[in-house]
Amino acid sequence: MDKYKYSYLDEKGIYCYRDSDVLINKLNIQDEETFYKVERLYSGLRQSELLNKPIDGNLDFEHLKAIHFYLFQDLFFWAGKVRTVAIAKGNLFCLPQYIESYAKDIFTNLKRDNYFQGIPKEDFIGCVTNLLADINALHPFREGNGRTQREFIRYIGLKSGYGFDWSKISAEENIVASFESVNGNNDKLRAIISKIIYSL
Repeated sequence: MDKYKYSYLDEKGIYCYRDSDVLINKLNIQDEETFYKVERLYSGLRQSELLNKPIDGNLDFEHLKAIHFYLFQDLFFWAGKVRTVAIAKGNLFCLPQYIESYAKDIFTNLKRDNYFQGIPKEDFIGCVTNLLADINALHPFREGNGRTQREFIRYIGLKSGYGFDWSKISAEENIVASFESVNGNNDKLRAIISKIIYSL
């Protein structure tokens, strides 16, 4: 699974503690194992809150940022803010200087497509797959992109009468599908969406 690990370019001292891979955090936890346990706990609690009270928004880039802020507000000073460094997992994600323009294209298209409302289920699956792949390639945040993407997609599903049960797949399946989608192959990502979608 080494090829699925992130690599970060030119970011030491910006997001991480000196000589460390631990992200600078509001709790000032610098031990890697402790930090990731606490990070999962805090973001998980915020995520559970959203199950009952999703963040309302216009399904645009600002909405995505608001979700990221809510999930990670307890941990990161930069929650909800676009990253300023290049990151890669195999291939580079969108370079920071192009994030805003690429995001504009993604969310303009989403609005044009009426947020996938009122279309057949198979078409909805295809549209959600492509959107998820695009937002994943955008990868606008330094950390927490996957969780933010899934909450955003959940909100779209709620508007169209669908839910997504991510417990039906393994973390490894999701990582591999996301990796391949960045390389232009959405087949595994579509298979995942088809497997986890259900009618509300």
